[in-house]
Amino acid sequence: MLSPTEIVNYEFDTKDLICLGISSVVGVWYILKKHWIANNLFGLAFALNGVELLHLNNVSTGCILLGGLFVYDVFWVFGTNVMVTVAKSFEAPIKLVFPQDLLEKGLNASNFAMLGLGDIVIPGIFIALLLRFDVR
Repeated sequence: MLSPTEIVNYEFDTKDLICLGISSVVGVWYILKKHWIANNLFGLAFALNGVELLHLNNVSTGCILLGGLFVYDVFWVFGTNVMVTVAKSFEAPIKLVFPQDLLEKGLNASNFAMLGLGDIVIPGIFIALLLRFDVR
């Protein structure tokens, strides 16, 4: 069993401290302004972390998961307005937003198209499985 001192024995180098500083600045920027660029930076970080941490065992499981996601998206996104209502009312980086009026308003754009992180992470997990399969 690990002792408590071994559990919290972290070693930081210069690049870790630089990353901590940059991520702290982006975090404060998101908390204060809720800007779409900060939202997308956090969303991409969460999506990459999800693809890295979640693993599938075989291709058939991935196909079932992708098929289930397809049926889920068809019903909840295109069949009802529940997902769009939740995504627009929930202020957290759970979606990537793309400004549709970027050319007119620049970085102060206010009309956004959305892409949920599940639509990135689930296919990304399947692609990571295929990449591991291809490497072997």
